[in-house]
Amino acid sequence: MTSQADQQRASQLVSRLAAEGPMRISRFMQIAASDPEFGYYSQPGRIGKSGDFITAPEISPLFGEMLAALLIHLWELSGKPADALVFEAGPGSGQLMADMRRVFDRLAPPLHTAPLWMLEASPALRDQQASHLNGADLHYTDQIEALPGRPLFGAANEFFDALGVDQAIFQAGDWHHRLIGLADGQFAFLPGAALSAAEKQAFDCARHRNAKEGMIAEYSPAGAHFITRLARHIAHYGGAFLIIDYGGSALTGSSLQAVQAHEKVDFLSHAGTADLTFLVDFARLGKVARAEGARLVGPVEQGAFLTQLGITRRAEQLASTADAKTRHSLRAAIDRLTSPAWMGSLFKVALLIPPGEGLPPGFADTATQTGTGPEK
Repeated sequence: MTSQADQQRASQLVSRLAAEGPMRISRFMQIAASDPEFGYYSQPGRIGKSGDFITAPEISPLFGEMLAALLIHLWELSGKPADALVFEAGPGSGQLMADMRRVFDRLAPPLHTAPLWMLEASPALRDQQASHLNGADLHYTDQIEALPGRPLFGAANEFFDALGVDQAIFQAGDWHHRLIGLADGQFAFLPGAALSAAEKQAFDCARHRNAKEGMIAEYSPAGAHFITRLARHIAHYGGAFLIIDYGGSALTGSSLQAVQAHEKVDFLSHAGTADLTFLVDFARLGKVARAEGARLVGPVEQGAFLTQLGITRRAEQLASTADAKTRHSLRAAIDRLTSPAWMGSLFKVALLIPPGEGLPPGFADTATQTGTGPEK
């Protein structure tokens, strides 16, 4: 049930839209998510069992343990750079990095003591993160360009899908912006101006050679900006960065979705009171990474990735000395993280690294090379 506070936040979003007029979907999503007064993430308690959705780190610390183990391996292959920094984009509650740092502390102390940089805009979430990361050499930024010029090792879990996406719709023989505005006081999708030649290139409209009336193409400006800067950084300074998110490759049509109280809800009806996301097009990320001199390995399904890294064996090892309740919890957590019926197929994993050959652990035999090979 929507609370009175959530109803007030939705009303404020309506007022904002009435004042500014129809806007691109990415801007609407960012205002709904991040406005300091009424944005969705400006309120605590959104993530977790009692919130609207739960992320992999909240299901089991083994998720972060697997990611940390792979990053340690890649740090070692890079020559154990002493000036490395650790970076997380969209760190949520801070649980994932806390789990990773425990592994760093045990197996790679230089990564544990390395400067920890977090890309996070929400003051409420920063407070949660600080409580999880007590003792870390913690730095915050809202611009990736602010990161020091050092080898970078880190991750982004469910980050890209929250950055916002724009849509274009094919109408009357041409591509037009698809906007969000008000109709009878309610949120509604509205047609906008025709796309310029540069905008058609950004949306990659050329791949829809046989576009039909009503077809939708998507493009995330914020996602393109982020992967461009991050790929440029890793190509120049080295490192490895894991991307875990909803999505696939070469997606078509509208992928907008909203989640409230762990259930899918209508995107427009719950704007401002639900988690608004879209499916990440990893093929587009790989194309951008390649243009900046980096390599995007993957994506692979999260279940296959975690299984290859040994999460099942690790859970069995822990279960062998645990009581019955803990054994049951471990098995349930692994099932939820790896089973196709849960998160195993829905979530994809990719790895951004400098150019080279070969597949790292977690990607062997299952990777789609979005960052290598000829253009299609």
